[in-house]
Amino acid sequence: MVSTREPGPWGPIVQGGRRFRALRVLAATLSLVLVAGGVATYTSAQLLIDQAETNLTRVPVPELEAAETRAEARHFLLVGSDARDGLGQGDRDGLALGEFEGQRSDVIIYVAISEDRESISLVSLPRDLRVRDGQDQRKLAETFADGPDGLIRAIRENYELPVNHYAAVSFGGFIEVVRTLGDVEICLDEPLVDWRAGADFEAGCQDMDATDALAYVRSRQGDRADFERIDRQHTFLRAVLGELTDTRMLANPRRLSQLVEDVSSNVTTDDALGIGQMVRLADEARGVVADGLPMTTVPAYPRRIDGIDFMIPYAPGAEALFETLRAGEPVESRGSRDERDETTVVVQTGGREEGPGIVRSTLAFAGFQARVTGSGDDQTRARADTRVFELPGHAQAARWVAATLGVDPEPLPSGVTAPEDATVLVSVGQDATDALSDPAAIEPPVDAGVGDDDRR
Repeated sequence: MVSTREPGPWGPIVQGGRRFRALRVLAATLSLVLVAGGVATYTSAQLLIDQAETNLTRVPVPELEAAETRAEARHFLLVGSDARDGLGQGDRDGLALGEFEGQRSDVIIYVAISEDRESISLVSLPRDLRVRDGQDQRKLAETFADGPDGLIRAIRENYELPVNHYAAVSFGGFIEVVRTLGDVEICLDEPLVDWRAGADFEAGCQDMDATDALAYVRSRQGDRADFERIDRQHTFLRAVLGELTDTRMLANPRRLSQLVEDVSSNVTTDDALGIGQMVRLADEARGVVADGLPMTTVPAYPRRIDGIDFMIPYAPGAEALFETLRAGEPVESRGSRDERDETTVVVQTGGREEGPGIVRSTLAFAGFQARVTGSGDDQTRARADTRVFELPGHAQAARWVAATLGVDPEPLPSGVTAPEDATVLVSVGQDATDALSDPAAIEPPVDAGVGDDDRR
């Protein structure tokens, strides 16, 4: 649909906060360096804005929806593309990129800004999410092959999420920005070896150059596959933003100018988005950003359908999340990666067969420790809706799990004994087998290593 769009708040502006955790959405970097207080005089800042305006690539995106008024909630799609365009032969030879040509959406971030501009939420959409594309079913990342319109249409038609603006950056942009920043320190709890991504790192803290950084953020090594990669992208962006907000970096005119050059030369936006608008809104949103931004991932579980490994959105949790995003309301916290890893969820079957495995898998891919036990006590047994129970001393953890599953937590009934070593108790209801889209023939679930895509 083609429409005249009124300028409105742009999601990437708000990514300037230290807690924004998504890879290669580096348009945010541009806003950050331009509005950092005390970095440059007005004249110098204006020169940087003019420089960025000249270099930025804009494209028409007919599938975008126009906001009717300036005051309503705004929604933005930020994409990290795996297109090889712009990479020199030396980079192609030195990076483990596979033989794939063209482009797919390697990173997909959905941003919702409230009407009052006082809350901003960011949600990662895993690239292997199953979507209906006309009469076919595809991975979400594949809908980006012919450009942003296919991806935006898939998100709108499958999840009913509006998109008002779009921005993307490619491998080349990522590499150039990291080179300008210099090495970025990343600390690993354990070794990371992934020949497909080119990653070979020992445990401990180490400085990563552009080649190492790209290998690190592209690795899907681990039981949670693409969800492991999303976590690494979050970790890396926090480290990058730490570098960007370092006074020594922002006070260096030469490096600052080069950074703006790198970002603006490798970012593509829709044709209604301007740098000046980004900067003004970034300044307005600076207070919100300083408090940290809610960031999560669509809850999902793996399934093999017609021989292809997909991630299926967990319907109750995903729909609750999407409803929050549509309204521009703040997304409830799901806890940090470490907090989820320290949360043990006992899943009771309620006498059901398939649902418990779906719930356990959804929670495991979200980063919780989850195990399935028996049917549970009559007082806790779920019927239509899955139930999440707060165990003594673990109310916050119950809220994280409940938010992931799309329900409200409730106190553990009097007289019911909590399972040994459990942090949260879940009783599976009929809603666990709901679907967001048309049902398809489903083969037995796969629990790990989702996606056999050796092109990475």
